[in-house]
Amino acid sequence: MKKTALILPLLLAAALLPCRAQLSVALHGGATLPQGFYADSRMSDNEWMLAEGHQHKAGAGRGWSAGIDIAYAIPALPDLEALLSASFMQSPVADDVQEYYNLKFTQRYRSCPYYEMQLPSYRNIPILLGIRYGYPLGGIFRFYGEALAGLNIRMITDWTMAYSAPGWPQGTQSTLDDYSNTDLRTYSRATTFAFRLGAGFLIKDIAKCPLDFRLGASYNILGAAPLSWDRTTATRYSLLGSITEYTDTKHVDYTDINPTLISIELGISIKPFGASRNVQDW
Repeated sequence: MKKTALILPLLLAAALLPCRAQLSVALHGGATLPQGFYADSRMSDNEWMLAEGHQHKAGAGRGWSAGIDIAYAIPALPDLEALLSASFMQSPVADDVQEYYNLKFTQRYRSCPYYEMQLPSYRNIPILLGIRYGYPLGGIFRFYGEALAGLNIRMITDWTMAYSAPGWPQGTQSTLDDYSNTDLRTYSRATTFAFRLGAGFLIKDIAKCPLDFRLGASYNILGAAPLSWDRTTATRYSLLGSITEYTDTKHVDYTDINPTLISIELGISIKPFGASRNVQDW
């Protein structure tokens, strides 16, 4: 209660500061293009790092991003802004990885009445601080450059494979009455140092429109960290009316994964009420 009593007045005072008109909020979204080993898969050589024994090649495919920027226009330097940015970036595995494993899984278990596979996807949440400089080009157009650094939270969704069949395997002396198997890989999370360099164009003050626009590209190096996972296999079968179930878990420590990607984004900024035309709204 005492902490709340202290925090609330501070928040109220911050909200009433005159500098509030120098803050602006922008929403942005667009496409992501993985680069280097983060994009490489080479499934013709069966090389993919999320399967044991295939180092470095993460096989990330083209994805999307969305996020929010909060900018503070520095009064003494009207073309320069301090920037806080948070984004969510998701990349599925590359097309050749999907084709390879979908075909392999289907060929192996297509005789089963039930089979399902869900391949993993990559998710990154960079939270960055930095600066953005806007250079006037005349009229409503500006060229900008930005540099930011901070933390990235890396996540990989589960890889799940499951199938079941009555009377499997067929044609053997020990034919089972029923058989089912689930293979689950749960990947580690990591927090790493990350940075972003970007450039593009700002479109501002369009016929007194309350919105400004940004179109730009950035190069994101989100930080290398070791990859590990737990592989859990659950099996259930029945033979002559007797049901057997067992589960086996194996932990795998692996090489580093370094998410590196180019993002191409469109941003929409809401200009603060009461801000002057000399204050940068991005």
